[in-house]
Amino acid sequence: MDLMCSYGALFPIPVYTLAKTLLIPAGVFIAIALASIFLIFPQTLNHIMLDSIATKVLGPIIQLLKLQDQVVTTSPKDFDKWHDLATQSYALRAGHIAGTTALEGQLGLLQLEITRGQIGPGDLQKLFGKVKNLGMRAYGLASFGMVVDEQNRSFKATMEDTNSHSIVRVKAHVDKMEQHTEEIHSLTGLLPILAASTADLRRNSAKALDDISEWLLLVNHTRWKKKPANAPTIAQREENLNAVKESLKQFRESRHFDMLEPYKDSFDPTTGKLKEHLVEKYRYSSRDLFRCFVFTSTLIAFTIDLVELLELLLQIEKDNPKSKIQLPNAFTKNVVKSANEKGGGNPLDMGTDDHSSLDINDRIEEDDHEDQRSETSTVVEKKQKPKKEKKLRSHKKDPDAEDPRNAFQKFGRTLYHTWQGLTGPSGLFALKYALVSIALWVPAVCPSSAYFTYTNRGLWALIMAQTGLGIFTGEQILQFALRMGGTVFGLILGMLAWYIGSGRGTGNPYGVAAATMVLIAPCLFIRLAVPIDKAAFFLMTNVTLMFVVGYSWVDEHTYQTANQGSGASLAGRRALLVIIGFTAAFIIMLFPRPVSARALFRHRLAKNMADIGELYGKVVTGIEGELDHDDSEIDHEDKGKIAEVRRERYKGGFMKVLGRIMGMQPQLVYASIEPGLRGPWPKQKYEALFKTQSQVLSTLALLSSAYSRMDVKWCKRLASRSELMHPSFIADCLSTFSILQQSLRTGEPLPPMIPVFERLAIHRSAMSGQSRRNLNPKSVEKQEGSMQSDQSPIDTGMEMATRDAQNVLEGVITWDTIHNEQIALFATANIALVHIAVGLNEMFRLVKGLVGEKELQGLDRASERWARGELGLDNRV
Repeated sequence: MDLMCSYGALFPIPVYTLAKTLLIPAGVFIAIALASIFLIFPQTLNHIMLDSIATKVLGPIIQLLKLQDQVVTTSPKDFDKWHDLATQSYALRAGHIAGTTALEGQLGLLQLEITRGQIGPGDLQKLFGKVKNLGMRAYGLASFGMVVDEQNRSFKATMEDTNSHSIVRVKAHVDKMEQHTEEIHSLTGLLPILAASTADLRRNSAKALDDISEWLLLVNHTRWKKKPANAPTIAQREENLNAVKESLKQFRESRHFDMLEPYKDSFDPTTGKLKEHLVEKYRYSSRDLFRCFVFTSTLIAFTIDLVELLELLLQIEKDNPKSKIQLPNAFTKNVVKSANEKGGGNPLDMGTDDHSSLDINDRIEEDDHEDQRSETSTVVEKKQKPKKEKKLRSHKKDPDAEDPRNAFQKFGRTLYHTWQGLTGPSGLFALKYALVSIALWVPAVCPSSAYFTYTNRGLWALIMAQTGLGIFTGEQILQFALRMGGTVFGLILGMLAWYIGSGRGTGNPYGVAAATMVLIAPCLFIRLAVPIDKAAFFLMTNVTLMFVVGYSWVDEHTYQTANQGSGASLAGRRALLVIIGFTAAFIIMLFPRPVSARALFRHRLAKNMADIGELYGKVVTGIEGELDHDDSEIDHEDKGKIAEVRRERYKGGFMKVLGRIMGMQPQLVYASIEPGLRGPWPKQKYEALFKTQSQVLSTLALLSSAYSRMDVKWCKRLASRSELMHPSFIADCLSTFSILQQSLRTGEPLPPMIPVFERLAIHRSAMSGQSRRNLNPKSVEKQEGSMQSDQSPIDTGMEMATRDAQNVLEGVITWDTIHNEQIALFATANIALVHIAVGLNEMFRLVKGLVGEKELQGLDRASERWARGELGLDNRV
């Protein structure tokens, strides 16, 4: 369009074929590219995807599993090592997500090609799904180290925060914990047992993963040739599968409970019940046991999915023992599906679209699951899936207008939303793009300046202004630095290639071609190897190099009106055009107003806050819904179906928020580059909040994973007896999520608030009378004695898991019943609930540091006075 509009006006008659100037070179390029694809090392999409699955998707999973060898052997007191391991886990998880996301969009194209190999397009899609699920299980496996690191850092930050609210209860509980906990019951004593009990399962799983990764690469690179004689046989992979199955069976039957041996003395050898005089000690000493159960329960889930993956690969190998031509299935159907696929990219997004609106009120999709029917009822009742009713169009609540009632109001509502979109970041960018394009196009068509613009190639200034314009100020600055640096480097290489190949003459075609190839080859390789978001520098280097060499040859061998010379003179003009284009882009960036990536980053953090809070509410209410069902009617097969339904229920919501979090990294870079005219940007605080949101989401996924495998009986215990599942506490958490989201979005200071665990202690104090009435007489006497020594025990962080578990398991905890895999799942769910509250408390602290909090000293003083009174530290007036 730039070419047609700029040069077309210079002709006295319409020249509609002017676009041939670009179409002919483009056609030649496409022809050469197609010939190269088929004749020079041809590769199918099947080959590329299989290689990526083995290296970029399965590779991080293997590294995460092997990293656990260091996790279970690290000293609990080495906080720096735990933080380093957690950081490595986050990096590997991000790598797996990036690899998975990059491949997901290409799955539909697998059925459009003919390939040769043992793994066809349909099998490769199944393989990708299994590896993707295994990666999600690996996230859960890595959460043990993250939980320990999070607790260490959160506790340290809370204790060192001099501006925090009263933490009298926290300090009192820490002192009490140190008095009751023995080393054998702490992580120091339990980690060696954990390492020894899981060693065989981890070793066999790692070996099986290494072998299947090696086999996938071998299959992928022996499509047209015979496999080497020393290649691993199928018998070896069958042995791996059997070894993993056997070690998993032994672990689930016996070795899973090796960590209970240090607690054997706490139980009566005759009755198997917990000794009454050791209840207080058990309440504190089992806190680290629950942490270890997080590792074992997630390891079991990971291994179960690994077994499914191994069985799938063995079945594929048995069905296709040798490479053969794999034809696409339903070719026409997949062509039509790909052609009609929605969700195409918007060119104005420039890589910033995260497929989510900035509107914080957008709801999370629930994967077509009916809220009114729980997973259990769906499977047990064996009812047909209800027909979907036609959904009525709903409108977001507007405080200034009710829902439209007629055609005129509906048109007005549509017009309003359209205007909001046009005045948003993308709409404003489109306006700036149009303004700078018109401003640099006008000199090309005005009679007084047309000749000057044409002879000096003013078209390139227009093109550079358009390509250099960014949506955000930080993006503009970063793109300017990269593109300008690439241009300067390309000019130097271009002049070097021209003068080496031509000397002082008009150029030797062979010498110029040879010099150009030698200088541009490394830059082309780097351009193809680096990620696309980091390729701008070498992209401009390659374009500028070819521009200088190409136009130098043309100007020296072809008569032209717009002859700009060759070598240095041409390079100087090119540099001037680039500077003019970028200068115009910088000017238009400031008017009508610059768009800040900092505000957008803050708004997306607020959006994440709202979505995580909504997911939290849906998961805990899903657990609450199990109270309506009877576990006795469910057989083993139905339990597997229930677990699958539960696991898939909120999977789409988790992936949506996780994808947005992963896509926010460029905005963080842009925001940090923007100049701070009003003051420095608190990058460290935003990074900490960004990471904490990722941690809370991971912990929420851990809760959902544990819930998916829990029996209805244990879900009922968790829902009905856990203080963390009390509706008042859940409502407090949801309110805190909402308040943090609103303050972060608007920038308004937080209202005076009491920390989450302080409010939990208040709820416990109010519930104590009712809880004691529900216990048997001996339990009441025991609790009264306990209350005399410890007025209203207070909990925070990981330590809360122990006391909450004691309440849930009251009356059912015996030496026999704790040797049940459901105990580990319960412990995992319990700790996940606690750490969601820990993360919420950390987000409160970080948001308070960003937006501030309205001071109300009387509230803190009253909270501290009541807390000290409940703890018996002084008397209330």
